[in-house]
Amino acid sequence: MSEKTETLIADITDQLDPLAFARLASEYESTMTILGVAGIVVRPDTVSHLTIYNGENVGGKSLVIDRLFSFNLVSTAAPAFYTLWYCNHLQMTKVTNDTTLSRGTGDGREPDNSMVPAEADATVLDNGWFPCGGNGKVCAAGVIPSGGTEWEAAGRIVVQPKAGLSIAVSSSAVGETYQVGAAWWRTQL
Repeated sequence: MSEKTETLIADITDQLDPLAFARLASEYESTMTILGVAGIVVRPDTVSHLTIYNGENVGGKSLVIDRLFSFNLVSTAAPAFYTLWYCNHLQMTKVTNDTTLSRGTGDGREPDNSMVPAEADATVLDNGWFPCGGNGKVCAAGVIPSGGTEWEAAGRIVVQPKAGLSIAVSSSAVGETYQVGAAWWRTQL
């Protein structure tokens, strides 16, 4: 990891000042699926539940991933477990900007969808998927929203310019649907 990356991670995670994150809010963005996507019951391969793309030119700002998350939107009448997976694509084609996603920023401004487009259910290359965070648990009540899971990446994943990040949810039960999302800082490394 470069010295600049280490410094950025230290700045992000080691600040105890309650206003530290507020000072970075103008570079903070997030996205998530609005509609539920079906959890997969195998390791992810070429279908992503959510993909973000860094449209900056080479040498531009990188996306320093803060967190990945999911929420069980619809459950079946059986208990189930689920986990998040991510795949960092070092080079990829720009994704179609999906209007069925929720977008947000740390300071309330409009997100820059042109620079960081995101797409639900994108077809991607299998550049290596990795599970992250703890397992989520779905109760057996059936058809009601249940639990969520979050992995605080805290800068351990960096999406360089012209690269992308895909997220998927695997579930132990067929029929579970999830919302998935990511949050990041756009910064020059």
